[in-house]
Amino acid sequence: MDYDVIVIGGGYAGLSVGALLSHKGYRVLLLEKSRNLGGRAGYQERDGYTVEYGLHANRFAAEGAAAAVFRRLGRELQFISPGEPELWREDGFQPLPNNVGKIFKSPVLPFSAKLSAARYLLKLVVGRPERKYQMSMEELTSGCRSPQTLELMRVLSGIGIIAPDLRHSSAGEFAAFLKKALRAKVKVGYPKGGTRSIIEGLREELEKNGQVMTSSKVNRLMLKKGVVSQVKTDAATYVSRAVVSAIPAQEVPELFGGKDLPIKFVKTARELIPTAGISLDVGLRERVSDKDGLLVTSDPVSMGQFTSNIDPSMAPEGKQLLSWYYPLPLPWVKNQEKAKQEEERLRDLLGRMFPGIWEAAEWERPMRLSMVDGFLPRPGQTREDRPDFTIPSLDNFFLCGDTTRAEGTGGDTAFNSAIHVSRLVDEYLEGAAKEGD
Repeated sequence: MDYDVIVIGGGYAGLSVGALLSHKGYRVLLLEKSRNLGGRAGYQERDGYTVEYGLHANRFAAEGAAAAVFRRLGRELQFISPGEPELWREDGFQPLPNNVGKIFKSPVLPFSAKLSAARYLLKLVVGRPERKYQMSMEELTSGCRSPQTLELMRVLSGIGIIAPDLRHSSAGEFAAFLKKALRAKVKVGYPKGGTRSIIEGLREELEKNGQVMTSSKVNRLMLKKGVVSQVKTDAATYVSRAVVSAIPAQEVPELFGGKDLPIKFVKTARELIPTAGISLDVGLRERVSDKDGLLVTSDPVSMGQFTSNIDPSMAPEGKQLLSWYYPLPLPWVKNQEKAKQEEERLRDLLGRMFPGIWEAAEWERPMRLSMVDGFLPRPGQTREDRPDFTIPSLDNFFLCGDTTRAEGTGGDTAFNSAIHVSRLVDEYLEGAAKEGD
């Protein structure tokens, strides 16, 4: 069977663009290399726990990018509001000072630091973010003499755009996030049922007019006169009118055997540096905390939540599920000795934060992740620098996912790119159909 669209990759971006195009009436085939859908937002069942692939939440809840995709499908994505975020500092929890009002109420900041932090936040949100894309947060705060202010900037940049190292955090990308966060009625929401509800909802929509095939790794795309003419897996060859790649841009050149693509695109794609870090999920046989919001540490910058305190369905009754993420530079994650050292540092930190946690642990799942989000939002990798949704000289090939120049970070970039690419594919297919008449 021939298809209108073949989508390569079954993460948030691939499922979203496939569902949107299927909803428009196109015959869609989605090919996913693993046995499960979801990619870096996947989940698995484990002894009554629903364990996601690391820490997940949705920025801006019903006003966010995931909800926007579902609205276009005529569906509603339900969210649970977590508790207020808290900062662990000096062996205690305090409200996270994540806006100017909370900064001036914060007991952890001296008055001079409050003034300084408020000034830098205002400096970020005033003016157009794009003018600051190529400026690092270190450059923006170069005149700051308050260690408390710099610590807060690291924390806010870490949780906002997953870039706690101010040397490698784009002031413009952080400013764009802050401006949107200030306008949002709800800062974050947890999807009811976790990432499962997003993945299965999108799968259901896609399969109304399409097909999902897992364990189907695409290993080669064949070109003919500037058009992707065939999509090859180990098991079969497929043909479609349009092809959407929803895998990281870093992997796209290999689909073409390392040739036939513009040199500029290949260089940009291969040089993209992702966010990375350590993820730790812990299943607990008894409750060790009543915290139900995002929990953040400042030294080192890390973040997590008791997922089951937000949505009780995520763990068996009377038990708890903790999911934690510690962002690290990619070279640290790839260095076995350094990664092990940081894992122990994280375990010690969690032990101090939640006394008795390791005695109550039924199981642990530590993961060293060399790619969390497809790009680190640093100068040179901002939305004006990352690959576009199309590639010059390829008429029917489109790029989707969190390595494109779509708005946002991580999952937001994936969903926003899917909305944009679904329109581009629709326009292309309608134009091609008119030419054929």
